[in-house]
Amino acid sequence: MRTYELNRKKYKDVKKMDHGQMSSFCRELYTKGYEEGEKNAVTLSDEEIAWAIFQVKGIGEKKVNAILCSLDKAREMKKGGTL
Repeated sequence: MRTYELNRKKYKDVKKMDHGQMSSFCRELYTKGYEEGEKNAVTLSDEEIAWAIFQVKGIGEKKVNAILCSLDKAREMKKGGTL
């Protein structure tokens, strides 16, 4: 994880900013942080999720497929804004 260092020059520049400049600075800072977070996020593929679920004793192929279908449905609902 990379940290943001506010050096003396940038600090002085920020102190002199008007409302528009500060909004732009904050938006840029937020966007860079968001992109960095997305890049470093740990995600699992459906195959990796299925493998992990298979490791649970007592869960078979039918249950794994039902769980994966449920996850797909939840993803679709989230894309549609209903979740």
